[in-house]
Amino acid sequence: MLIIGGGIAGISLGRELSVRGHHVTLLEAEPQLAYHTSGRSAQQLVLGYGPPAVRELTDITVEMLLDQQQALAQPVVWPSRFLMVGTPGEIDEGAYPGQLRLDAEQLRHLAPELRADRFAAGALDERSLRTKAEAMLDWLVHDASNMTVRRNERVVTAAYDHGGWTVTTNHATYRAQTVINAAGAWADEVAERCGIAPLGLTPLRRTAAILDLDDSLRPDRPMVMKADGYYYRYEDPQAILASPQEAVASPPEDAQPNPEDIDALIHEIQADTTLHVTGVRQAWTGLRTEAPDGVPVVGFDQHPGFFWLAGQSGYGFQTSLGFARLAADLLVDGTAGDWVTSQSVQDLAPDRLR
Repeated sequence: MLIIGGGIAGISLGRELSVRGHHVTLLEAEPQLAYHTSGRSAQQLVLGYGPPAVRELTDITVEMLLDQQQALAQPVVWPSRFLMVGTPGEIDEGAYPGQLRLDAEQLRHLAPELRADRFAAGALDERSLRTKAEAMLDWLVHDASNMTVRRNERVVTAAYDHGGWTVTTNHATYRAQTVINAAGAWADEVAERCGIAPLGLTPLRRTAAILDLDDSLRPDRPMVMKADGYYYRYEDPQAILASPQEAVASPPEDAQPNPEDIDALIHEIQADTTLHVTGVRQAWTGLRTEAPDGVPVVGFDQHPGFFWLAGQSGYGFQTSLGFARLAADLLVDGTAGDWVTSQSVQDLAPDRLR
């Protein structure tokens, strides 16, 4: 099997297939793995977030992570609360299952920097987790003893004949019975190079920045998200990681931040809180890719031997192990096990977009 794309989706599937005893080759177009979206993650897993299939696979992924990381010297995930804030009406509309409703007094106790005239209600997720994205990726790659990784390998052409694929890159030619498209923002483009009709996946810009502060924060401070707006979380005692959470359509590219987006983010955070930003330590932009219905795509195309693992939007890390397990079941056994509901399998199937 040939996986195209070396982000969290492709790496997780490569590792899952590898531990099941299957040899897989992973092609990554960049000089390093997880160069684009997966390397620019907010590193927060929000368990109640997203459509039903995402929530189910998130719960499964977190269960797998908490179990499997016990064998590691250092954990790759740990508890980190998530707090949505806004007006009572915004919280009524935006809160998701499992969040605890908070009044203004409770809100100020958890996040005293919030201005009382800006926010009157909140919803707290106590199951949320932080993750060390780089450590998690390194662990998965190290665990994939049957996975061969080829970097700087950009797919140029691909053709299906005699029950298999011939895939030509800028450096070599590969032969495989099955091609797995885990190319993130480039997934539709890769499909077209394979002669497969695209699914209408749209890359969306999302910028983040590490902002220096003039006062210190405690590490137990929850991640704060303004309803339908920005978020920020503790980065170190003198900094926060923040994002405006924009969703601007973009071509597949090495996206870069717009300074005006960072300036507007800083202005809004300072208007809503007592935090004072003294500088921008680092800023970046990733592309989270969405299907037209906002649900990721996991499953075989109508064309034989072509498998989709794409459109994870902002759910890549929190669904990674669950999606890898589902994809491996479908690839190896032709059907999903009873550990996942048939409704989620159906919701994720690419034929819904045909």
